[in-house]
Amino acid sequence: MKQFLKKNWLILIVLLVAVVLRLKLSAMVAHEDLITQSGWGKQIFLKGTLKDYYEWKSWGGAYPNHPPLISWLYWIIYPVHSGVMHFLSNLGNFIALNRLAPTKFLWLFDFAKWFGLNQYGTTSILSGVILILKQFMIVADLLIGGIIYCICKKNNIDWKKPVLLYLLLPFSWYLSAAWGQSDQLSFLFLIISFMLLTSKKYSIISPLFYAVAANLKPNCILLLPVFLFAWYKQKHPGWKIIVGGLLALVFSFWTVSWVTDKNIFNYTFTILINRLSTGEGLISYNAFNFWYIFYPFYHPYVHDDIFWGILSAKNWGLLMVLITTILSLKAIKNKKIENIFAAMFVAGFGSWLFMTGMHERYSFLAIVPLFLCSIFRKQYLKYFLILSTIFTLNLFIAYWPYEIYLEFKKILEWNTFLVARVLSLINLIIYIKVTYSMLKHKE
Repeated sequence: MKQFLKKNWLILIVLLVAVVLRLKLSAMVAHEDLITQSGWGKQIFLKGTLKDYYEWKSWGGAYPNHPPLISWLYWIIYPVHSGVMHFLSNLGNFIALNRLAPTKFLWLFDFAKWFGLNQYGTTSILSGVILILKQFMIVADLLIGGIIYCICKKNNIDWKKPVLLYLLLPFSWYLSAAWGQSDQLSFLFLIISFMLLTSKKYSIISPLFYAVAANLKPNCILLLPVFLFAWYKQKHPGWKIIVGGLLALVFSFWTVSWVTDKNIFNYTFTILINRLSTGEGLISYNAFNFWYIFYPFYHPYVHDDIFWGILSAKNWGLLMVLITTILSLKAIKNKKIENIFAAMFVAGFGSWLFMTGMHERYSFLAIVPLFLCSIFRKQYLKYFLILSTIFTLNLFIAYWPYEIYLEFKKILEWNTFLVARVLSLINLIIYIKVTYSMLKHKE
């Protein structure tokens, strides 16, 4: 251990900077999405139960449209916040009563006041609640860095460059710490489920991890055909997929039972599936994808029922998802994990690129697999860097809370969103080029 620290001290300092950066950003601002999610959790906390959660009439703002599992997370941040506040109060009292130089701990008292009293704007949500919610996303973000480290070590690849790239590139720390979205949390379970496919001993629990990912963020379901075909290529015994699938289904319906006493099967496919539908029928939601080239968001709103020839834009998108998913299966030529990562990119980015109603964040589950693939195939690293940079700019135009927001926004909106549309075109061109290369790869 001592030798490791001596040899890698500079790398560890950089990693510490990456962690501190995330902690600092997490305490600065809060997107309205987090305010809404925390509001859902507060209502659950006040009622003390999730029962009939999606049928409550007491919602002042947006009704809950996230799955039961992630909604449970919004709930537990409140008892966690109370526990931390209790600890800070007792610690402050102990310091003051025992005269342990309380003036030297003013920072602790200031933090406790901010953590337990300050509110975001005119809302009733406390600063500490938002901070705790973001920490789940930050931990998931850092653990993905740990996954990258494990992949490198297992395959005798130097881990330093890949790990540092992931943890320091803006799309990673901005999405988790500044915005606080749950994409990294769901992706953590998703990537573990795909990696477990290559394990003879633990493959049986792979579907369970996939179910956790999908119950945190349903867009993970887009990669289900890739998951099933990768399972087939691994040649696992048939009984394992049956047992693993049953575990996944039992877990999923168990989470549904948290929110209703009705028949969980009927409830899932009637009430719940409608509650989780967040689409408003728009062709674009800020995502720099194929549709943004023609219909930039806000300029003006265009619905996906607009016809392109014989089909609506929505149906063209679904057809392209089918085509790109089938193409992705051709990328899985053998049992190698890098082929699975390649297929995840082809299917995931293709779905995001061509489906209507996509948000910018949804491409995360494809951007990172491309990076993981580039660990084995260096020629893809340059394409990952370009796509991740465009992804970062896409995140910024969707949510940029800092003072230079207006100037930055003007650049992207200049001349009828010309710059943003060009970036969308670049996404399309790189996807076609990388997909062609992956399908032609012979290993």
